[in-house]
Amino acid sequence: MKLLSFRTGIIALIWTVSIASLAIPSAAHPSSSGLRTHHSSLITHHSLLSPDPQTAPTLLKASIAVRANRLKRYWKSPDTDDYWSWLPEVSFTVLGPISTGSAFFIDFTNEAGAPWYTVECATESIDATRWLTIGTPAITTHIDKRTTLATGTFGFTIRLKNELSGANDKLFSGKYKVTKFHIGNDLPAFKNQFEYVVDQDWNLPIGYLYFNMPADPQMPPLKVAMWFRGELDNTKLAAYLFYKGKQIGSTKEQTGSAGYDAAIFPNSHEGNTRWERWAFSWGQVRGWNANTSSANNTSELFFMATNPGEYEVKVLRDGDLARSAKFNVGPDGRLVDNGITQKSNLGGLAMILPVKVIGAGDGQWDPNAWKDAFYGNPLTGFVAP
Repeated sequence: MKLLSFRTGIIALIWTVSIASLAIPSAAHPSSSGLRTHHSSLITHHSLLSPDPQTAPTLLKASIAVRANRLKRYWKSPDTDDYWSWLPEVSFTVLGPISTGSAFFIDFTNEAGAPWYTVECATESIDATRWLTIGTPAITTHIDKRTTLATGTFGFTIRLKNELSGANDKLFSGKYKVTKFHIGNDLPAFKNQFEYVVDQDWNLPIGYLYFNMPADPQMPPLKVAMWFRGELDNTKLAAYLFYKGKQIGSTKEQTGSAGYDAAIFPNSHEGNTRWERWAFSWGQVRGWNANTSSANNTSELFFMATNPGEYEVKVLRDGDLARSAKFNVGPDGRLVDNGITQKSNLGGLAMILPVKVIGAGDGQWDPNAWKDAFYGNPLTGFVAP
């Protein structure tokens, strides 16, 4: 795993995910299928993603992250201190190949739907075995003539243009909602200090289920990722895995783990304006066993492929139940696929896992935001529990 830090407010981890046709192979038929990944979180080895060579770049739609990058001055009043304004910041990941002469562009529209500005993103050519994280160019000053004070719903389109071939392909169009809140006291010096926030609540009921193939390709551990609102640490969260109502794993045990692998937040850290994605695993719970060696001691491991039925993940936040998510393994030893990832054409993802948000730990949030998930590209067949 590799930790990446984009600019202020977006932190992501590259993690490799086994989609493997969403199948848990039996010991006699180990998986030869590819590996896929998720959101600001992407891949370590693209060559493992698919058994077939990629012939065109693939934008991982769930890797797209949008935030408001707030600057300290407003260009229409350049001599006024602490007149905060903002402009959008976008990052995403693409699987190769990206041919010579290609460049990614992002077209932004304002709150009225009119053209705002376009940026060209630094792009390098890569082959089909690699991936590339693309982002809007860094802003290195406190004032920029593209910033705005407006709030509301804004739009963006990601294009891939190639001057050599003449191609100009639209890969993604989305929208995002921006709100603001005041920072500081009521003195005149602070009257223009507003922090700007892109709403990410749509993430909360959407989870991800996958197998950690790099950790052990023959007996891959199960991993589940979920989003939470607020700043957390692993003393505040504990995830428990149940099989047919019986607990089989805990992140509080020595073999379990819990850690956040992505975070989106504004420039300041005030208010409940931070979203974090946490990944949970239980070292003794594995997808399958493809290692049939007699010297392989697996007596303390739980293999899902030989235990069909209902599974449930429950997460406690500060000791209170905060999340619940269920999935099933069929009699054939395979995950029962809900088909959401494929139907929604997300591009290389683990299985989407509907998550029930419980309790008040996330603070005030919009329970209907999932209807506009992935920045205005809602999931096909998904309903929040």
